[in-house]
Amino acid sequence: MDIAIVEDDALTALFLTETLEDLGHTVLSSFDSAQPLFDLLDKTSVDLVLMDIEINGRLDGIQCAQEIYRDHNIRSIFITSYQNSTTIQDAMDVSPLGYLIKPVSEPDIEAAILLASQSIRSALPTEKESYRSGCYTFNPEHNTIKHNDNLVKLGKNELKLVSLLFKHGNNVVHSDEIKRHIWEDDVCNDESLRQLIYRIRKKLPELNIISSSKIGYLIECH
Repeated sequence: MDIAIVEDDALTALFLTETLEDLGHTVLSSFDSAQPLFDLLDKTSVDLVLMDIEINGRLDGIQCAQEIYRDHNIRSIFITSYQNSTTIQDAMDVSPLGYLIKPVSEPDIEAAILLASQSIRSALPTEKESYRSGCYTFNPEHNTIKHNDNLVKLGKNELKLVSLLFKHGNNVVHSDEIKRHIWEDDVCNDESLRQLIYRIRKKLPELNIISSSKIGYLIECH
C-alpha cells in the first residue's frame, strides 16, 4: 500500500516508516501537521494514513482524518498516547481502521496494517462489477457505457473522465486529480475541464454529474 504518516514526534515517525517499509509498503512522506498532507493528496493518491491524534498546526489528528475521509475517501489508523474512552469515542466518529497506542511496537503495526489492508481491499469493487447511475451502466472490464441497453460512444478523454468518476462512485474526485488522470503531464486549465464536463453532459444528459463546491466532481451511483 501507499501510506502517508502524520506524526509530530520525529523518532516515532522514523520508526513507523522503517517498519512499514520492512513490511513491503511504500511510505510516500511523513508530516508533523495537516496542511502538507492536504497538499500531497492534491497531487497523488494514498491508500492509508497513519495519523497521530496530537499533531502540530490548527487541526488535530481527528479533524485532519475527518477532512481526508470526507474529501478523498481515505481512512486512517490513529496513533495516540491516550487510552481514555473520551478520546477513543471522538476518534470513532471518523470511522478509523484501527488504533496504535504509544509506544508503538512492530507486531502492533503489522497487525493493524494487515487488518486495514483487508478492510480496504474488501471495500473495493471487483474488476468485473458494473456501476449504475440512473439509466446508465458502466462496465469497467470493457470500459464501455450504456444508456439502458444501447452503447454510447464517447471521445477518449470523455470516457476517461466518466470511467474515473464511476470508479469513485458517490465520492468527490478532486479537480487536480481529474486533470492529472486525463491530461497527465500536459498543461490543463480549469476551462478545459469545464468544457470536457459540458460535452459529457450533452452526450449523457440523464447522467447526474455533481459539482462539489469548486472542489471536484462526483457521480451518484447505486
